[in-house]
Amino acid sequence: MRRRDGGWQIDLHGRTLDLSNWLKDPGKKSSGTEAPLHVDARLGRLVVGPQREVRDVAAQLSREGMEWRAAQLEARFPNGHQLSLRSATQAGGRSLTFRSDDLGSTLSLLDITNNIVGGQVTVTGQMVDKGGKQVVAGHVEGADYNLVRAPPMARILSLPSFSGAGSMLAGSGIPFTTLRGDFTYGDDRLVFDKLLAYGGAIGVTSNGVVDLGRDQLDLQGTIVPAYALNSIIGNIPVIGSLLLGGEGQGLFAANYRVTGSAADPEVSVNPLSALAPGFLRRLFQPNFGMPPPVQQSLGVQ
Repeated sequence: MRRRDGGWQIDLHGRTLDLSNWLKDPGKKSSGTEAPLHVDARLGRLVVGPQREVRDVAAQLSREGMEWRAAQLEARFPNGHQLSLRSATQAGGRSLTFRSDDLGSTLSLLDITNNIVGGQVTVTGQMVDKGGKQVVAGHVEGADYNLVRAPPMARILSLPSFSGAGSMLAGSGIPFTTLRGDFTYGDDRLVFDKLLAYGGAIGVTSNGVVDLGRDQLDLQGTIVPAYALNSIIGNIPVIGSLLLGGEGQGLFAANYRVTGSAADPEVSVNPLSALAPGFLRRLFQPNFGMPPPVQQSLGVQ
């Protein structure tokens, strides 16, 4: 129906709404000015692709011109886990908050990857101007998830130093306790900065670009095996400084780079860097996003 203040009010109530074909080919973008639009939706199932759906959807969306100014969404995955989205225009710009108690299902729903199982995730962001274009600058925090299969990671873990983690990847998966980092998103390009994932088996950093429109990757970073063990060693007086401190040579790290098609990327690992982890000292510093050292968290002096 038409709204008194102009534009349209749309109510969508039903058992199932399948957007699969619409999302594949949304049609040509309009070159004109779009009328204001407010959508109120309550759906039993919202399908966005094969085996990609959410249920019990309650959403309110508002658009002015070509921009969506506000959004609220509550839904659950088929396994019962919840997700929520909040976006609103404020004095400083448009803000975004997304929360889910199933990181793996979230990434699968967005058709990013099926190689993550479980976990929780919170994404916060702000719409900012960068190079004359509006992009989302945000921060991601995740916890308690497993990485499974993932052929590119298997290639990175092909060095003997990573054999233990490699065997976990082929089995129940590599457990991670934390995911943390910054990103920008615009024009179907996702740019990561200081992305850090770590658990008891390995720690991984990543920087680079994921071109979602072309399914292309260009990521690089450092991987550290036996992450918790290295953290403990690094905090042992004298021995820790000899192994990890200074700018000299040490142990336990390798650099990697992943480029090309997301379906079958090229992976390169620098085996010499497995003997040169000056990076580790920075990795353990608080300003890199690390939690307190193990001894401090346990109250050991």
